[in-house]
Amino acid sequence: MSGRRPLVVAIAGCALGAALILLSSGRVWARVVVALPAAGRAHLAAPGHAVAPSLPALGIALLALAAAILAASGALRRIVGVVIVLVGAIAIGVSVTAPGDVDTTLEHREVGAAGIPVHAAANGWWVLALVGAILCTAAGALTVFRSRQWSQLGAKYDAPGAQQSTASADTTTQTWDALDRGEDPTA
Repeated sequence: MSGRRPLVVAIAGCALGAALILLSSGRVWARVVVALPAAGRAHLAAPGHAVAPSLPALGIALLALAAAILAASGALRRIVGVVIVLVGAIAIGVSVTAPGDVDTTLEHREVGAAGIPVHAAANGWWVLALVGAILCTAAGALTVFRSRQWSQLGAKYDAPGAQQSTASADTTTQTWDALDRGEDPTA
């Protein structure tokens, strides 16, 4: 890959992976019908953010880090890549371990302290979160290893007065000196 393509791939990969994590965390990961002693039957559902409460936060963090890839440059961009790899690895761990927590989530969140055992298997939404986390981790690794060749934002995006080029400072000084001598610098 040459030119801007790796930069675009890293940003798009991280943003897409974060979107997949956020999408899957908002979906229902398990449904089950339980017979309750007093109320009859209860339809229980466990959304992803209840099963793995950290997934939405990880998705939002990875989305912000995707923007940071574009804004950062040099060593800071590589640091952003390392952070993306770390957060992505955490999201992978959460995605892999979360399906085992579906039963506990349904018992505590839906049934409460009734002591009724609930058994349900997680559907495929956790796999989508895992794919998103892997995609973000790959984008972070690409950023770490290839960011030296990528372009950076132009100086026009810097804060006013952050860095003035010496050429423009010299020209401004020369213009004022010419005015002090009584000369017209525009002529």
